[in-house]
Amino acid sequence: MPDRTLRTAPKIAYVLDEFPSLSETFILREMQGLRQRHGLRVLPVALRRGRQKEAYSDANRPLLEEAVFRPAGALLRLCLASLVLMFIRPGGYMCALRLAIRESLRHPRLLREIGSAFLSAAYFALRLPRGVRHVHAHFASFPATVGLFLAEFLGVGFSFSAHARDIFTDEAHLLEVKLPEAEFVAVCSRYALEALSRKHPLASRGKLELAYHGVDTDEYRPVPRSGPHTPVILSVGRLVEKKGYPILLRAAGILRSRGAEFRLVIIGDGPERADLMSLTTGLGLQDVVEWRGARSAAEVRAAYAEADVFCLACVIASDGDRDGLPNVVLEALACGVPTVVTDCCALPEVVEPEATGLLAKPGDPQDLADKLERMLYDEDLRVVVSQLGRERVVQRFSLDRSLARMASLLEAAL
Repeated sequence: MPDRTLRTAPKIAYVLDEFPSLSETFILREMQGLRQRHGLRVLPVALRRGRQKEAYSDANRPLLEEAVFRPAGALLRLCLASLVLMFIRPGGYMCALRLAIRESLRHPRLLREIGSAFLSAAYFALRLPRGVRHVHAHFASFPATVGLFLAEFLGVGFSFSAHARDIFTDEAHLLEVKLPEAEFVAVCSRYALEALSRKHPLASRGKLELAYHGVDTDEYRPVPRSGPHTPVILSVGRLVEKKGYPILLRAAGILRSRGAEFRLVIIGDGPERADLMSLTTGLGLQDVVEWRGARSAAEVRAAYAEADVFCLACVIASDGDRDGLPNVVLEALACGVPTVVTDCCALPEVVEPEATGLLAKPGDPQDLADKLERMLYDEDLRVVVSQLGRERVVQRFSLDRSLARMASLLEAAL
């Protein structure tokens, strides 16, 4: 898309919790694709600036140059922005203020969240360039609250994307307001869409749109491995309860007790790292498990080329949090890596047993070990799932298909 055309395109403010973020590369791909392939001038509006250096790359630069960030710990600046905005946009300001007062009276316990969202949105409204015609937020929780107020200040349309934690826990507030106010709500799996519809049957009616995340299947593609090597089982994800890493480690211990030779490579970081390292030591797997920590998208892509099997042992966390359809599963399948995941959440929407991968029982190390062992040593199965797994992603989960879906929703809203 020529720069001149993009400069004159309608601007869409994308409200994000953190930008750039390693755990949300799918949002980065979406923003880049909408700009480059569909000519939509998406502007990141971020509540926090990303701190992980691995998340920064040359590909981010155009977005970073136009991004607007909320200042950290600057309550006075936010309040001053709100006062200035009252005189610059009195109509939009009064609409947003009425909304804030009404919902604060209805939900006194949410006063702090509403106040913070109001002030954050006021700051963004003052800092954004002219010509913003729509506000879209990623995650139904606080970013969508900010997005709702920002749309009120600017007098434009509002929409948001809902994903996983913001649907399956009580983290997202005011959904009875956000859902009816939204032009549309994009949900990234059928499993999550049906859950949101059950929780808010009236407010969500006619609003929910299935919009799978996509993978660039030219960028993520099979790379042949050559020569003898110790088989590598790869897992990628944040070190949090819902990813099920204790189950994966115990399954690795079972595999080793059976005499299987392999290396388990885990990419990701998170609050459970210390506990997982201790469990690794307790299981005597120090010489088998390699902890690589957080890695850039390019490094993760290189890891798929090393992998003989990809595994994600997702479970439903104690607070109800769970995954939708993890993007790393789509990436692994696109790279032709034979995949074993748990029969949990939306994973069966892409992993079909004996065809595109294998499904293990959630929370069952023995069954996961059985499935991993079969995938490591059943050559005929590996060939089938490698081929059909990639075909499934190309046909249903390609980036082109995903971007076309989001572009059509946003263009209709514009």
